[in-house]
Amino acid sequence: MISGFFEESIVKRAIEKKIVEIEIINLRDFAIDDYGTVDDRPYGGGAGMILRIEPIYNAIQSVISNFKTSNSKKTIRKKIITSPKGKIFDQRKAVELSKLDHLIIIAGHYEDVDARVLDYIDEEVSMGDFILTGGEIPASAIVDSIVRLIPGVLKKEKAIENESFSINNEKILEYPQYTRPEEFKGLKVPKVLLSGNHKKIEKWQIKKAEEETFKKRPDFLKGLTQKNK
Repeated sequence: MISGFFEESIVKRAIEKKIVEIEIINLRDFAIDDYGTVDDRPYGGGAGMILRIEPIYNAIQSVISNFKTSNSKKTIRKKIITSPKGKIFDQRKAVELSKLDHLIIIAGHYEDVDARVLDYIDEEVSMGDFILTGGEIPASAIVDSIVRLIPGVLKKEKAIENESFSINNEKILEYPQYTRPEEFKGLKVPKVLLSGNHKKIEKWQIKKAEEETFKKRPDFLKGLTQKNK
């Protein structure tokens, strides 16, 4: 499921260019028995199964050990786990994680993980206030959002300078974009974008970005207002 995702598009090109290295670890390789057991029933009762601590701990230690063997330099590393209990993942977190030398992402699964796992990770991360069947999709999304920020990955690196959630270093939505044709079924491209006047275009873009944010994510503007006080 995850390997297929990384064999396409921008992530694939980043791997081929050797800008990033991605290793997918199967937790069952660290199962507690020959049956591939990685989960168990929760103490105290309850529905669902819980991922055991031993396979996760052993997998983490194996990854760290292998990385140290192949890399002699001092490493800036972080270990995170996908969980609906975690802090909401956003663009600023993506930027922060993109600067690390080594990131370990544990994909949560089943009902939960043994709470003692949290003693061995740095942070819980959530994609939002909803539940998925597993953490594979969030883990893949996190990797994608990080990889595109690494220098040399995108053909046009300026594409990440002003985009939604990071315009002028502020959490704000991106302005509307247009391309050819100039008119479609009576809908026209704004004249200012055809003017060639870069100052007017930039002013229009900032204004429209604020309007988009006010209309679709007013909660962003509340934080911006408090910051500017």
